Amino acid sequence: MSILDAGKDLRRANTLAGILFRYGFGDVIRRLGLAAPLEQAGKLVRHGVDRDLLTMPPAERLRRALEEMGPTFVKLGQILATRVDMFPREWIDEFEKLQDNAPPIPYDTLLPLIEKALGKPVGKVFRDIDPEPLGVASIGQVHKATTLRGEAVVLKIQKPGIRDKIDSDLRLLRHLARLGVDNSAELRRYRPLELVREFERSLSRELDFTTEARNADRIRKNLRRINWVTVPRVYWQYTSATLSVQELVEGIPARRLDKLDEAGIDRPLIARRGATIAWKMALEDGFFHADPHPGNFLIMPGNRIGMLDYGMVGKLSHGRREQMVQIMKAVVTQEAEGCAAVLASWSDGQPVKFEALVADVEDIVTLYYGVPLAELDVTALLADITGLLRNHNLVLPSDIALLIKAIITLEGFGRLIHPGFDVMSEAEPLIRRMIRARYSPNRLARSLGLRALEAVDKLYAPPPAVGTPKPEGTGIDPRQMERLVARLERSQYRQVQTMLTASGVLCGSLLLGHRVMPVVWDISLPGLLILMSSGVWAGWLLLVARRHLRMWD
Repeated sequence: MSILDAGKDLRRANTLAGILFRYGFGDVIRRLGLAAPLEQAGKLVRHGVDRDLLTMPPAERLRRALEEMGPTFVKLGQILATRVDMFPREWIDEFEKLQDNAPPIPYDTLLPLIEKALGKPVGKVFRDIDPEPLGVASIGQVHKATTLRGEAVVLKIQKPGIRDKIDSDLRLLRHLARLGVDNSAELRRYRPLELVREFERSLSRELDFTTEARNADRIRKNLRRINWVTVPRVYWQYTSATLSVQELVEGIPARRLDKLDEAGIDRPLIARRGATIAWKMALEDGFFHADPHPGNFLIMPGNRIGMLDYGMVGKLSHGRREQMVQIMKAVVTQEAEGCAAVLASWSDGQPVKFEALVADVEDIVTLYYGVPLAELDVTALLADITGLLRNHNLVLPSDIALLIKAIITLEGFGRLIHPGFDVMSEAEPLIRRMIRARYSPNRLARSLGLRALEAVDKLYAPPPAVGTPKPEGTGIDPRQMERLVARLERSQYRQVQTMLTASGVLCGSLLLGHRVMPVVWDISLPGLLILMSSGVWAGWLLLVARRHLRMWD
């Protein structure tokens, strides 16, 4: 970093510290160890605390401070809004209110940037560009335009100098995170270094407009068979890292309920359709819009939905989707250990008190005893689970955090459109299909084959060298191992019973078919007896299975 950059960063740090002081967060600066360096540099902030601001709740004061600190910190707050495992509900609600209150930039200032991105004068690409912006965000500004072929499009132009300002803020955030880890045990539990790294990755993707365009293209392809949803088409011949050109989608903003009613829109249907596409993206495609708030939806004629803004998306691997289904299944079937096992896998290598975790999970799942899947209050369940994660110092994976944030936002959107909206009603059929696929014979055979190959590989693997230390964090709680072994034994016992029942049915059928003596009324008595016994046995096994999975029928 050059001396010039150091001087800019110090001035920026002074400005940010002044904002924090004014909003009553001076203690944070002192605990981070920043007061002394600022004073030594002759930049100690002399601002007093604004007493009027102190009447506000701390969460609201922080939200207002972040808005005043500029675009980088607005984006940081929006990322923090996804960390439901780290912050209580009232803080998340405030983070979600963060708005980009940036003033518009004159079109004449943006024109050279547009031509630089295009590599040619705008007149050779566009018939006209509306100088009045459609929207202004912290990173970009949006204008309506028409191509020479008469196509209505929108241009998203990156603001001048925004990258340098964000780079400076990121350097400060990295430094603050290190200070937080070194000086405050309270701040360490929030894992500031990991948060900053996650934020840097998110912001670097957002600064490259081609990333958002690729996201839109991928979701458009995934939803192509649903004819009542519109995802804007990307004009790749004009799109670059600093300029995005997409199809103009016009409709009624979802939050304008009065306009929706005037247009005769079926609001309950819109709410259900919004939930359908959201769950499909998350659980079936594994690639979803992570910010489904009303501002990103336009309602079009025929109860069609237009989705906008693909800067924040989430990705869920197949394994992650399986974990989410396992958690919901474990809650409905009252399997606290199964749910706890998934949560324990999010320990990030830290030791977990598994018995205490199981006990706390049992307290949660009993709240949902007898509740059908369709009636499950998923937002309350997620709130309970994230509170449990905080208590056990577990780390919610960032992809799961984005999904939870999307579900909570989706429920708010649905209930705004239709107060009787239930976010789980549209998820139920999809989750049932996933569970049936999970326990299908083909899937079982494939899994058994893979396990067999793994077992053979371990047999052929060379033994570990004598004295090789055991890696930390790989120990298994003996009590947990006992439970796993017991469950495996029960599973194997039921498999043997099933095989014997199937053999009995086959044997009885053969005896009946060949009329094996003694025969009464042309029916083989041994065959009839074996077949009836096998049928009773099969019925009993089905009853046990139904009782175990009673809520999933």
